[in-house]
Amino acid sequence: MSGGWLHPRSCSVIGASHRRRGQPCQDASLACALPVGASAVQLMAVADGHGSSRYWLSQVGSALACEQARQAVATALQRTPLADQQAWRRLLEHDLPATIVAGWQAAIAADWQQRPEAGQQAFTPATYGCTLGLVLMTPQWWGYTGLGDWDLVLLPATGAARLLSEETLTATAATTAEATASLCLPQAAALWAGRAGLEPLTAPGLTVVLSTDGVRKSCATDADFLELCNQLAAIEARDELEEGLAHITSQGSGDDVSVAIGLHRCQEGGTPARPRRAPPAALVVLPLLVSAAAALGLAGWWWQRRAAPPQPARGLPAVVVREIGRQCAQPQRIAANLNQRRPQILRLQQADGLRQARAWLAAAERDPLGGVIAASRLGPLPACDGLRLTLQRHWQPQPPADATGPAAARMPPTSPPRPSRLP
Repeated sequence: MSGGWLHPRSCSVIGASHRRRGQPCQDASLACALPVGASAVQLMAVADGHGSSRYWLSQVGSALACEQARQAVATALQRTPLADQQAWRRLLEHDLPATIVAGWQAAIAADWQQRPEAGQQAFTPATYGCTLGLVLMTPQWWGYTGLGDWDLVLLPATGAARLLSEETLTATAATTAEATASLCLPQAAALWAGRAGLEPLTAPGLTVVLSTDGVRKSCATDADFLELCNQLAAIEARDELEEGLAHITSQGSGDDVSVAIGLHRCQEGGTPARPRRAPPAALVVLPLLVSAAAALGLAGWWWQRRAAPPQPARGLPAVVVREIGRQCAQPQRIAANLNQRRPQILRLQQADGLRQARAWLAAAERDPLGGVIAASRLGPLPACDGLRLTLQRHWQPQPPADATGPAAARMPPTSPPRPSRLP
């Protein structure tokens, strides 16, 4: 078959709620190449720490889980030919789980012995509790296994995206009495078989997206989640992927978020096909598909990165640039949002309006939309047509209001207004 697996990419971002509470990121992710003779196969993994007070070292458990997955797969590759797909099915269902769980148990026990709490508290695996999902990609097939509430999405070159593997909560509750299966459970190794699979490579050009549950929880429906995975898979630069995930957690679930993305490329005339890239418009309309909070975060971020003119020359604060993206991501709300700020706009039209605009722009962290309005008072605003033209209409001179009319009853703000949420 022509084509091959590109090196996978992975990224973990601390949840917005964890950052607010001063907690660490309890997710971990891995993307690496493992040697097999003169060639290599690709491995990616994600792990999600449980995070409550009972699992207070779950961030360490997640990192150790990914490392144990790498070690176990590397050992299996030296012992089992890739051509023996039946043997690899058994490995994914039984042998790898047993090896990874045993290695993880030994690794967390060793970590515990290095901690000052070891002499004061009894060791329990629950302290390090986490989930684990992994995907192994070879020239002839790709396979997956794990336990817990991770999700695996298949994006074929042609045809519809589909959710290939997810945790069945009813089965999990029946066997574990917990919300999700965990490496810290006594029966952990027996819980992998139902999440394992091996898929022969019958056509090039597919993409697989492995993610922790914080990504899916940011979406209103499974269809929204599949579309979001498609958009994430189109991102090539790690910094953009990290920025997108940060917006998803801040505007969506608030949970830690991790993704790992594997791409099998096509070859046409000897030239590798590049990954699919969604046009900016696809993400601008994403609020129609994804839960409102997550959609505004990702769509606004994408618009900022791809559609807005470069910002450094204007020196706009980053919070103002983000707010421009948020507004342009939901154009049907722009007029209503700005109408609510009419008193503020009137204040900036007074004699000292330019001075006041500079003060509000400096305080944009307190009121991002106020910062956008202030920036537009100081000069042309690099924005989508909907926001730019609506602001221009507001800055046009208005006929004087009757002294007894509604305008006379308004008290314009004399200081930067309190922050307001985007409707």
